[in-house]
Amino acid sequence: MTTPAKVSITSQPWTPSTSPNFLHSSPIKDRKSMFVAHATRVQNQKEVKTFQATIKAEERTATHHVLAYRIITQEGIIFEDSDDDGETHAGVRLLELLQKLEVKNVAVIVTRWYGGILLGPVRFNHILKSAREVLDKGNLVSEVSNSASPVAGKKPGGYSSIIVNGERQRGNPILQFIRNVQWEYDEIVPDFIIGQTTCALYLSLKYHRLHPEYIFNRIQLLVHQFSLRVLLVAVDVDNHEDPIRELTKISVTNNFTMILAWSHEEAARYIETYKAYEHRPPSLIMEKVESDYHAKLTHCLTQIRSLNKTDVLTLASNFGSLQNIISAPTEDLSMCPGFGDQKIRRLQETFTQNFSYSKAKKKQREDE
Repeated sequence: MTTPAKVSITSQPWTPSTSPNFLHSSPIKDRKSMFVAHATRVQNQKEVKTFQATIKAEERTATHHVLAYRIITQEGIIFEDSDDDGETHAGVRLLELLQKLEVKNVAVIVTRWYGGILLGPVRFNHILKSAREVLDKGNLVSEVSNSASPVAGKKPGGYSSIIVNGERQRGNPILQFIRNVQWEYDEIVPDFIIGQTTCALYLSLKYHRLHPEYIFNRIQLLVHQFSLRVLLVAVDVDNHEDPIRELTKISVTNNFTMILAWSHEEAARYIETYKAYEHRPPSLIMEKVESDYHAKLTHCLTQIRSLNKTDVLTLASNFGSLQNIISAPTEDLSMCPGFGDQKIRRLQETFTQNFSYSKAKKKQREDE
């Protein structure tokens, strides 16, 4: 995308068109950019051009007007096209959304006011989300597409097993580790249906780097479906901080629960757990937190390498509290049974070293 020479977005609030035939989404704002979708019914390409010209005239301060439309004649002939209007690849993605939703005789324009900060691939998410909102708002989605069950020909949730997307997930190595619950292939929208109201999308970070638009398109097809939607992310790259940060924002924006898995076995275990505990209270898988002081002290100090429960009991008997243990001099600690130089050093380093690993390494280099 070419960066505009000047920021087009203004401090004045956006006001929708006064045309009674146009529908508008809610504005989506992200780092000073704003996205608004407009839609209307059209019968021919002339009406599309009129719609496009009207929106451009009314939103003349905007930077881009991404257009896509689909027209189907009575003879079944399809006329469809898109226009990026400077927002590279956005028009094609918008048209793909209309095609997947089987939209007929509708034109959509997503207007963007560029705020001076490059958003990266997340801008496509905003474009598609606002477009889906305006289509739903005007009941412009095909009745066949809108009423289709997530499982082709069957009621969602009518299964005692996990339903796997046969087209997309066949051959996924995590399937060989799903052993404690049954699973079967079927034609479904998500990658996994793991409950009456629960589904999951599976995403490899390695694949996400090559195809960043993939997850946006998959999420759009799940709008208004399932109460709990899980994004199961396979962390299979070394530099994973930035893509995880981006996917976290996408998950929050689209009401997904993101779960990270560092192995195929771990990913399979999460899916199994969701299915196995489908009709059970969530308290069964929640961590049991002890309430008494000694149990909390034991849990805290046994996180230190080489310290066991007996060592914690020894420290508590001699010093009484965590504060006294932290401030205890080396001589007093060495008097405790089972505490040698190495164990004392690890204990004291835990209380004194920096929390930030990068800062600690930087300080170590400075000291050297």
